Amino acid sequence: MNTFIYLVKFIASMGVIIGHTRFPGTFGYIWDAVSRYICPFFFAISGRFLIPYSMKKTPDIRKRVGKAIKKLLKTTGIVYGIYLAYSLIFHLKNGIGFVEWFSSKFNLSEARWFFLFNSGKFIYDGSYTFDHLWYLFALFYVFGLIYIFAPVLRKWMKALVVILLGGLYFGELLQTFYPIRPFDISITTWYVLRNWLFEGMPFVLIGIWFSDYIGKLKEDLGEDKFRARSKKWIIPGFCSIAIGMVCSGFEFMLLGKKECPFGALLMVLGILFLSETGIGGGRFLWKIGKEGSSDIYFYHVLVICLVDQLSYYKIIPDFSMAAKPFIVMALCLIFIWYIPRTVRAHKKKA
Repeated sequence: MNTFIYLVKFIASMGVIIGHTRFPGTFGYIWDAVSRYICPFFFAISGRFLIPYSMKKTPDIRKRVGKAIKKLLKTTGIVYGIYLAYSLIFHLKNGIGFVEWFSSKFNLSEARWFFLFNSGKFIYDGSYTFDHLWYLFALFYVFGLIYIFAPVLRKWMKALVVILLGGLYFGELLQTFYPIRPFDISITTWYVLRNWLFEGMPFVLIGIWFSDYIGKLKEDLGEDKFRARSKKWIIPGFCSIAIGMVCSGFEFMLLGKKECPFGALLMVLGILFLSETGIGGGRFLWKIGKEGSSDIYFYHVLVICLVDQLSYYKIIPDFSMAAKPFIVMALCLIFIWYIPRTVRAHKKKA
């Protein structure tokens, strides 16, 4: 069991909470820069464990990816349904009728942004303003395309990674020096580049590429020699993460909130290589990453919204910007991880 990966998943799930609640001052700006690795990391890990190196035949690949799509559809349906219900309740409580709510979310204009970029009011509105659910829909697009193009997956994936990341970085140049308007929307809008095509697809394929690289290396060297080889990746892996963090800082200073995940790419690659070196994830925190990181990512925005609403109606006190990330993290750990885990444990004993 790769406890290091689960530890990083825990750190990432806490990191995305910090990003959406935001510490004040310099640290808040630093975290905005460094935390850009989180979505690429989750995409890469999805690819890393999607298709084993030994799985070569198209029917086997499609069977494996098909199971992943079914699981993803179930998860997305539940998560999206909960947020949809919250949105409806929020708007009804604020005097907006069902018809007005429904027509403002589900119309042709919003459908365009949703199907092109996995964004828009289909997945977020005034009730919860962070459209983090784009990740689930982007992953569905990517898995679907991998299923369709399974016969040429390994033939095309390396070229696609280079082409799509190249398109992402070229888009960054356009954002900075020649802001065009594709589909009548400014390219400086974050989701024109941060979407299923330019972020989801290349990083999932990087995960599959890395999986094949490790599988081939183990096949050629054997387990013992591979273990000795992988130990040599520890220092380069940490250096890649450190350089990536510095790059992310410079990207943020030069470009602001524009998406430019070159630093994130270095961080993700460093994490992937470190995950094969035998470094453990400690005694406890990796378990939260294994059992609760996904749900914390899916539902932390709902917790933030409820805290904001309870504060607005004076049911609970207003929290300072410095305290709010810790409060939300604690609530997520208690209500999204610990209580469900305890209930499951009691059911098993019963």
